Amino acid sequence: MTDADVHLVAQPRLDTVVTDFYIDARRLRSDYAGMAWIGDRPDAESGQLGPDYRQRNVESQLFLPDTHWYDLDRLDDVEVQVSVGLLQVAGTALRTQGLVGIVTEPVAEFFEHPEGLPGVGLCLGLRGQIFSNLGLSYRVTVLCAPEAVLRRGETPQPDEESEESDSAG
Repeated sequence: MTDADVHLVAQPRLDTVVTDFYIDARRLRSDYAGMAWIGDRPDAESGQLGPDYRQRNVESQLFLPDTHWYDLDRLDDVEVQVSVGLLQVAGTALRTQGLVGIVTEPVAEFFEHPEGLPGVGLCLGLRGQIFSNLGLSYRVTVLCAPEAVLRRGETPQPDEESEESDSAG
């Protein structure tokens, strides 16, 4: 159960072909990055998050908006790395810095297409308990055989980003 909205705002995905050092094989490296605003979005003018200071549970599995769609049978040697960093803790209504709480177990997992199309896409999973609004940066790196990609992911345009993250929360 999630008591806090989570809004993803993706940066452009970077795709590069690299050579695996140990086996001299071509691999596709896809870097997905962006922001996850938890609880509320920052004010467009000030950049500050609101002082909605209350305890909320966070348990979200959100498709990365620019995910490639992968053939599950060709992901036997896939490597996935995820990192998340805290960017902002909102002040409280009393003009003090809010308590963060805890955001644990950031994971990137493959899930089937929500509309039943072939392939699996990447979801960012966040769990925890927060006491104020906060922002997290995320980076997910996927290393796999280039043939594992069934369909390239869309790169969201700026006006599409806000529409998708409105519907994802």
